[in-house]
Amino acid sequence: MAEIREDSLVRYKGTGTIGTVKVLKEEDDGVIWAFLDSTGLYYRLDSLELIEKAPERKELEGMTLDQIQERFKQTQDMMDAVKMQDDNLETGG
Repeated sequence: MAEIREDSLVRYKGTGTIGTVKVLKEEDDGVIWAFLDSTGLYYRLDSLELIEKAPERKELEGMTLDQIQERFKQTQDMMDAVKMQDDNLETGG
């Protein structure tokens, strides 16, 4: 089995987060940590798995940049509408 090293592409088993290992750090107790570029966080090496390539994002496949931007705008508008509803709520007490 291949070993995780700096510049390895890995997936965090807990959430599926993917990133490239930038730094490996070993603690005095022997636990090894890997710093991932995608999150800016350290992860225990035993919680990561080596992968060959990042999975493709199927939901954006075949979309133009304009279509992606329009989907983002629609999502943002929906979130703004919900926020406006929250602002109108009054709490008792």
